Amino acid sequence: ASSSAGSSRCGELRLHMIPTPSTSKTEMQFGDAACVLQMESGVLDGKWKRRRKNNQTAVEIPLFASACASGSIHIHGLEKNMSTDSTTDTTSWSLNHLASTDGQSDIGLCLALAWNDYLNESEDQIVSSYSNGEVAIHQVSYDRGDTNKAPKLEETHRWNAHTLFGCPSEVWTCSFLRGAENVVLSGADDCSMKVWDIRQTQRPVHKVGDREFEAGVTAISSHPSLDNIFAVGSYDEHVRLYDNRKMAEPLSKVSVGGGVWRIKWHPSTWSGESSCRGKLLVAAMHGGCRIVNFPSLDGGVEEYTAEEADVLSEFTAHESMAYGADWISFGSPELEAAASCSFYDRKAFIWE
Repeated sequence: ASSSAGSSRCGELRLHMIPTPSTSKTEMQFGDAACVLQMESGVLDGKWKRRRKNNQTAVEIPLFASACASGSIHIHGLEKNMSTDSTTDTTSWSLNHLASTDGQSDIGLCLALAWNDYLNESEDQIVSSYSNGEVAIHQVSYDRGDTNKAPKLEETHRWNAHTLFGCPSEVWTCSFLRGAENVVLSGADDCSMKVWDIRQTQRPVHKVGDREFEAGVTAISSHPSLDNIFAVGSYDEHVRLYDNRKMAEPLSKVSVGGGVWRIKWHPSTWSGESSCRGKLLVAAMHGGCRIVNFPSLDGGVEEYTAEEADVLSEFTAHESMAYGADWISFGSPELEAAASCSFYDRKAFIWE
C-alpha cells in the first residue's frame, strides 16, 4: 500500500499443503491454497513452532505465529477437518485463530519474530522486533487442564534496542540463542547486531557494528543443535557465522550475491545429524537464492576452524527480489527441496 494519509497495508495467510511424493521430488507442487485468511494488516514474518520430543504443553496441534504491520502478533493453529460426507474420505485443513496481542499505534510495525525453540517447559516464548527500534518478549502459556482453551499471549519485556543518529532504527530481525538462557539477538538498519541478556536490557552484552557490517543486519538464526552458534545475514551481501563465546570476529563469512533477507538451517540439524550441520538456505533478494555450507560445523563446534564457507548451489529464476525461502523435507535426501518466493512479481517456486 502507499504511504499516503488514510492508506493501510493488507495481508493474507495462505496455507498450501504439499503431499508426500510417491517416487520423486519433481512431484512436489504448491497447488491451490488449502486455506486463505484475510488479516487486519500486512504480514511481515511468520514462524511455525517446533514440536518438542517431550512436549509438556496442552496444545498438540502445530502453531504458527505471524508478525503484522499493525504491530500485532497472531497465533493460529493448524487443524484437520474431516469430511462429513460418508461416501468420501477427503479431508481439508484450516488455520484457526487462537491468540493475539493488542495492536498499539505507537509501537510501529512488527517486523520479525521467533519462537524460543530451546525451552523444555510447559510455556513458550516469542521474541519480536519493531520498526520503532524496540524488541519485546511475549510469554505463551497454556491451560494444561483444558486442551480446548486458547493459549494466552502476554508481553513480559520490551526495550529500546537500536537507534541511528539519535532516531529509532528498524529492527529487522531477532532470535533466541541455543545454549544461552535469557539471551536474545537482534539486528537492525543501524548496521549493528546486538546480544542481550533479557534480565538487564539497559545495554547489550555484545555489539558488533559498522566495523564489521557494511549495511543493515537483516537475518539472525541460532543453530538448531550447536550451543552458542548462530548465523547472521546483512544487506552487505554476506552471511557470517558467530560463536557467542568469541564475538571479536566472525568464525567465517560468505558472499551470496545479494542482500540477505532470510536464512534457514537445514531441517536435519534439529536432530543433530552431522552431515548437513553446516548447510544453510539463503534468500538473497536481487541475487536470488543460495545454499551455502560451513563445512567445519559438520564435526561439531568444538572442532571448528576458521574455514571459508562454500556456495553449493544457487537459484536465480526469480525476476524480482527473493524475500523468502525455506526447506521442504520428507525425511530423506531423495525427497528434499527448497521453496522460495519473490516480492514484486508475487511468485513462488519449488527447486532442488
